[in-house]
Parts: sequence; C-alpha cells; structure tokens
Amino acid sequence: MGLIFAGLESAMIHFRDTDDMVNTVVAGLGTGALYRAASGVRSAAVAGAIGGLAAGAAVAGKQVFKRYVPI
Repeated sequence: MGLIFAGLESAMIHFRDTDDMVNTVVAGLGTGALYRAASGVRSAAVAGAIGGLAAGAAVAGKQVFKRYVPI
C-alpha cells in the first residue's frame, strides 16, 4: 500500500506541477480505492473516502505540529 500511495502522490506532483495537500489527499483516496477495488464499487468508494480523509488528517496534523511544537 505504501508503494501505491507513493506512486500516486509522485504522479500527482508530476502532472499538477505543484506539491501541496491536494496531492496527498488524492493519493490517499486512490490508494484506498485501489486496495478495495476487488470487493466492489461501494467498498472501493468507502475505502477511498477513508484513505483520503486519513491522508488529509495526517498532513493537517503535521502542519499543526510544525506550527505549535517547538523543536
């Protein structure tokens, strides 16, 4: 799953020519959907939504952590 995510994120960065939060969220959505694609469309859609939300939460959490936690 990590390779799928990294590949999708790298492809998004390449095609959009920018590195932002949208790439990560779409890569998480695509990874979840591809992971559960064999189980049917509904299962893939739910897994994609969960993957996108998880990736978005991770990026948002990282930004909050970098802003409020001095290291």
